[in-house]
Amino acid sequence: MSFEAILKYPAIFLAGLLAALVLTPLWRRLAPRWGFMDRPGKRKVHRQPVPRGGGVAVFVGFHVACAVVFLFPWKPFAGQLSIDWWFRFLPLSAGVVALGLLDDRYDLKPLVKLLGQIALGAAAYALGFRLQNLFGFPLPGWVDIAATVFWFVALMNAFNLIDGVDGLATGIALIAAGGIGLSLVFRGAPGDVLLFLGFAGACLGFLRYNFVPASVFLGDAGSLFLGFTLAALSISTNSKASFLAGLGVPMLAVGVPLFDVVLAVWRRSMRRILNHASGQAAGAGIENADADHLHHRLLRRGFGQGQVAGFLYAATLLLVVVGLLASAFNDRALGILVLAFLLAAYTVVRHLAGIELHESGQVVLQGLARPVRRNRTLLFYLVGDLLILNLVLLAGHALVDLQDGVLDVSLKAAWLGSAPMDLFIPFAVLLLFRSYSRVWYLARVSEYASTGLAVALGYAIAGGLHLLVARSRGEVLSLMLYYLLLAGLAAPAVVLTRAALRVVQDLMQWRMRGPGPDGVVPARALVCGAGYRTTLFLRQISFRVQAGAPVEVVGLVSEDAAITGHAVHGIRVVGTCRELPALIARHRIDVVYLVEAVAAAEIDGFCRMLKDVPVRLVRWDIVETDVPLHG
Repeated sequence: MSFEAILKYPAIFLAGLLAALVLTPLWRRLAPRWGFMDRPGKRKVHRQPVPRGGGVAVFVGFHVACAVVFLFPWKPFAGQLSIDWWFRFLPLSAGVVALGLLDDRYDLKPLVKLLGQIALGAAAYALGFRLQNLFGFPLPGWVDIAATVFWFVALMNAFNLIDGVDGLATGIALIAAGGIGLSLVFRGAPGDVLLFLGFAGACLGFLRYNFVPASVFLGDAGSLFLGFTLAALSISTNSKASFLAGLGVPMLAVGVPLFDVVLAVWRRSMRRILNHASGQAAGAGIENADADHLHHRLLRRGFGQGQVAGFLYAATLLLVVVGLLASAFNDRALGILVLAFLLAAYTVVRHLAGIELHESGQVVLQGLARPVRRNRTLLFYLVGDLLILNLVLLAGHALVDLQDGVLDVSLKAAWLGSAPMDLFIPFAVLLLFRSYSRVWYLARVSEYASTGLAVALGYAIAGGLHLLVARSRGEVLSLMLYYLLLAGLAAPAVVLTRAALRVVQDLMQWRMRGPGPDGVVPARALVCGAGYRTTLFLRQISFRVQAGAPVEVVGLVSEDAAITGHAVHGIRVVGTCRELPALIARHRIDVVYLVEAVAAAEIDGFCRMLKDVPVRLVRWDIVETDVPLHG
């Protein structure tokens, strides 16, 4: 190796280091003027306001190192990363930092930030940052898109969540970059190591001011940039390597923050399930922060911030060593990996996952204690929607076959190969819109509209992902027409299916209001009410009819005279409450049900009105209560 080549390694490292060392104190002075301050809070471990957003210095430091790599007039090393890679990565990383700065300054809603991360991951895929293979197998187009976006979003959130102790996220990123860079040396790619050295130098320069006690924080601008950069670098150096050497080492290197993300998602999901099962408010979603991350737990055990950072540094270094050993020995490393996995599993169960295991056990116990309840209607919706989406996909392809002159015939094979995504994404959006947790026999028009919108949005997302890999203007037009066709067929079909089922339910309830079993004459009833509580009451009555306690609802009575003569919930409104005595006599009524919420004074009014009328007055509030009328 020439002297120039030997000089290049420390030069790149020092470029990133010096740039971060110079820029970090500058940002520390400017941040308070621009409102980038991290103030103490319940989840915060610091007690005084500290400038944040210092990750800007890491961003600039890394790109200074890239400029030295690609713009300095020395002979480049052979590697997969080139100046073209840098020109594609630069605007993407700038977008990541901009998103982080917006969050640091204005505290964006978690959903907004997540959507921004997904958009940046999709943009990265469009610019050529792609996994392409996993476990040694090539990935289909739609799987590659989903896996790539997931990888970017996962690493951004991993470093964002772990950034809760001075110097923790920066130090882990530094160790991870060193480990991944060293694995490239083993793979014979010395040119690609340079960018990892530049990144490590920028992290070390910032760590000078970020370690305990920190005088400046990364902020979301920095933590998101760390995760995004490691994700991009690992993907870009993965294409010609086996899974173990290409992504195995990076996954182990960032194992601590990734593990923290997994625990956080699981923990928050279990808490929502427990709250829902106990009838409490659902509480914060999985996107909302809590104080049970790894560093929080270690702090509660009495460790100082420096000790917590050192402990998790050591864990990261251990994982990196395991990954490097496995990469060096290749197939012979199976024993090392199994041993490491068993040790990690024991550590997780014994020391780190106590909260998650406890709450998971509570969910299991509640599930065992709860009586099994079959919901045939829900199953109908689930199976029905999947059937509709499949039929729409087949219809779309059939219509495409009829349009060879408009749509590119070569796309048919691609569409057939993407069928799983065209089914999964609309179905997933339906789940996100809570289409299967609604009580559809009580649904309003807006709920039907939101379901149709969910289906259309699902196809829009699927179509947008396909557009990322479109190669020509004609292909883009064809894809847009195709997904408009699918959305136009599927959205009305899903909505009309739900509406048809509601009509069937209303007809079944109407049919049940007939003669009683075994010749028993049903009690003729009037219902005071025409709202949603009335629908619940009618449903309960239908169950009583099936159990052999016949009741015939003759009609509804409402305070609103304008709806007299109209049908509500499949039953005719026969008059107003003021007409009750006459209506009882005209329709030979045996019982009057007060269904809608009424005040005590109104009940007294009904009692006076019906005092001399031979009828039962029953107040219904889930359970029935007879109101005394005749002394």
